[in-house]
Amino acid sequence: MNRIMSNKTEVRRIVFETIATIGVCALVFIGITQTAYSAIINQTNTLPAASSLQTSSQPPSSSIPAGYVKADYQMQLGQYSKPATAQDISKEEAAEIGAQSLWQVFGLDLSGKTIEMTYNAVTSTQPRADWSGIVTINENHAYFFSVDAITGELRVTSQDKYWDKGVDTGMDKSLLTNHAKLDSLAKEIAEKYQLVPGKVASVEYYGQGFTSNPSGAKNADVAMRVKSANGQQAQLTFSRYNQEFLGVAYDCWIKEATLMEEQILKKQQETAATKILIDDQKMEGAQESRGFWLKVTEKSK
Repeated sequence: MNRIMSNKTEVRRIVFETIATIGVCALVFIGITQTAYSAIINQTNTLPAASSLQTSSQPPSSSIPAGYVKADYQMQLGQYSKPATAQDISKEEAAEIGAQSLWQVFGLDLSGKTIEMTYNAVTSTQPRADWSGIVTINENHAYFFSVDAITGELRVTSQDKYWDKGVDTGMDKSLLTNHAKLDSLAKEIAEKYQLVPGKVASVEYYGQGFTSNPSGAKNADVAMRVKSANGQQAQLTFSRYNQEFLGVAYDCWIKEATLMEEQILKKQQETAATKILIDDQKMEGAQESRGFWLKVTEKSK
């Protein structure tokens, strides 16, 4: 049987890049070779139908953040928006849920701004229909949110920021073992904004990578997982360039992504034409790519 071999974190990071691409939101893009990435992304069209995936049981978002006042923002449908169904919440409801979240987490005042709303229907690689919203400030700064189209549950709240110079997009190997400051920062922010219920019980380093925009500006990022006492999780992303908080993927997003990860890896084991080994340490016959050592071999006979 063929398989991808790597440390646990890096397999997840590749898969989460797949999920982020499918879901429009770029939370943890990984700077890894296209060979390894394609070995997984090319399998996504063979996943089971979305009806086989577990759905969320949490109620719609209903509490308005203290001090929030609805801003005079505009809405427009995105170019690739699909028609919503009668079961879905309206784009107006979804936009307001996202607007409240952006205000609470980033202090974003949407007065006079436009939210580009896109309805993403269920597909074999999109297990839950959602409304996504983008607020563009300029070519190097934009905000994003994703809301479950049925429940109104927040899936993602984030911002994309880029710099033209000074960003090191290589892997910071020191973070593999020394991330105490990020642990504290993730715990502080998660509890401040109640990204998981109650107190944070644990924090886990989850991966790092980088993003870039069409003009070539970049940002390097690192992802941390926080877990509450009742087991709910959130994935927080920070800039490695200046430690700024970039966003959060909530518990429902993590559950969907984890289940899809398992299905992708299962399919990869069954049909992969190559075996890809990924590690932080040098392997015989491997090539280095942005701090990782990759070795690709032919399919076992």
